[in-house]
Amino acid sequence: MNKYQLLKNHIQQLIQKPQTTNILFVRHGQTNQNLSNTICGWTDSRMTIRGREQANQLLQALLPFRDQFKGVYTSDLRRAKETAQISLGFPHDSLIIEDSRLRELNFGKHENIAYSMLDQETKDIIFTFQYQAPGGETWQQAQERAMKLIREKCNQNGTYLMFSHGGLICSITYDLGLQNSISNCGCVGLEYDQQKKEMKQILFKWDFPEEEGEQEI
Repeated sequence: MNKYQLLKNHIQQLIQKPQTTNILFVRHGQTNQNLSNTICGWTDSRMTIRGREQANQLLQALLPFRDQFKGVYTSDLRRAKETAQISLGFPHDSLIIEDSRLRELNFGKHENIAYSMLDQETKDIIFTFQYQAPGGETWQQAQERAMKLIREKCNQNGTYLMFSHGGLICSITYDLGLQNSISNCGCVGLEYDQQKKEMKQILFKWDFPEEEGEQEI
């Protein structure tokens, strides 16, 4: 079984769980900043050719279920929007709802700085909940704005599809044990507890097949 068929099977299992509320998070495709290991939050970066190819590869797993999601949401940043459009076969505009609460962390003054140029103290904490972006957000603030969206929109049983960013998705999964970013165009399936209004468990994690020598942040 290839990796795309495995993802398709994972999504089918989510769709076939109508008695629970599930969220399928998809990270955007590769950008120039990912390729150069540059910190990128609210900067409206473009995907590379590789990133667009990644999104196109997701089409085979997502398209069969496009009309079975309870709702489809995306960050309003271009890299997430384009990933959604490509991987869902350029559906009618009304299918995909943009929401800025799914944006990446606002890295403030650390925005567009090469990761290698950060001081060691910042490197040690930047991807933990101890980090406060100078002139930007904390991971807790980013997590809370995304959870507000989820509490507002995910109020029916079924599966919701959300296109977002590595750090933002990690802030959602952090307390469930997944504390590293998923790969570009990687996916993670979560169960959401409507009663407690919090994430209940990770159902699966799927990483996009990497090319040799590829690195991402």
